[in-house]
Order: sequence, then structure tokens, then C-alpha cells
Amino acid sequence: MKTIQLPDDVYQRAEELAELNHLSVDKLVARLVTDGADGWFRLQARAGRGSIERLRHVLSKVSDAPAEAIDQL
Repeated sequence: MKTIQLPDDVYQRAEELAELNHLSVDKLVARLVTDGADGWFRLQARAGRGSIERLRHVLSKVSDAPAEAIDQL
């Protein structure tokens, strides 16, 4: 088993969340890292199926109308 270092405030938040879920901090962090890594790998796989050409094709269907006030920065 390996150890990692976390900033005190991050560890404290993990400790609180682990306690709420009746888990050890180690198990909680392992689950969160596993879930995050799984999500990352799924995102990479989806990105690999895409292409710039397909993106441009989809964007070509969007009108050049100005953004509504609520959508402007």
C-alpha cells in the first residue's frame, strides 16, 4: 500500500465526508480516485471517437446571430 499527502484542509473535508458515509478516509479517497480516473478514461475514449471535422460540421449549423444578453459575458 502506498501513502499520499493531502493538504490539511482537504484531509479534514475527506474525514468529514468519510464519517458521514461510515467509511475510513482511506476507503473514501480510494473510491473518489477510482471514480475520477474512470470518468477521465471514459472522457478520453469519447474524445478519441470525435474529430475536428465533425465538430466543424455541427458548428456550421449554428446561426451567426448575436448572443442573447443573458449569454454574454
